[in-house]
Amino acid sequence: MQKGDLICPKCGAGFRRITLSSLKRECGEFRCTICDRVLEVFDDSSAVAYRLTVVPARIFV
Repeated sequence: MQKGDLICPKCGAGFRRITLSSLKRECGEFRCTICDRVLEVFDDSSAVAYRLTVVPARIFV
């Protein structure tokens, strides 16, 4: 198991990323749950789980 962090360059949302090499996953991509930007494209080599940890500040005018 490997842990890491991922930050969206568009909105600043922060995600905790955990890779489990013992489980397999389908090919695909991970998109930011706030702004829908593609943050990572992955293959089927291992399972990856994401959790939103930092919600970006929003400025309303």
